[in-house]
Amino acid sequence: MGHTKHNPIVRALFNDDDVVLGAVKDLRSNGYHVSEVYSPFPIHGLDEAMGLKRTRLSTAAFFYGLTGLFFCSWLTWYTMVSDWPQNIGGKPNEYWFLNLPSFIPVM
Repeated sequence: MGHTKHNPIVRALFNDDDVVLGAVKDLRSNGYHVSEVYSPFPIHGLDEAMGLKRTRLSTAAFFYGLTGLFFCSWLTWYTMVSDWPQNIGGKPNEYWFLNLPSFIPVM
């Protein structure tokens, strides 16, 4: 039988976010790996203290949102101007920026 390495699991409760941040920094400076910290609110600086890398999720979400906005605008233009134009309230369909308040819920 070989020796197995036991990784200790530490659970702690804190009432102050500064104490949590200090405890994580102390654990990391002593060579321990902190994998998860649960908090009901964001603790600023905790990502750096835990050694987490910056994620690209915000950039991806921005570009996916921009793609959705362009596709939605194109689909609205195609259905209302190119494919099947209708006279709705006497307003011009091809000038969507003049009717921008009605497009806000679509965007």
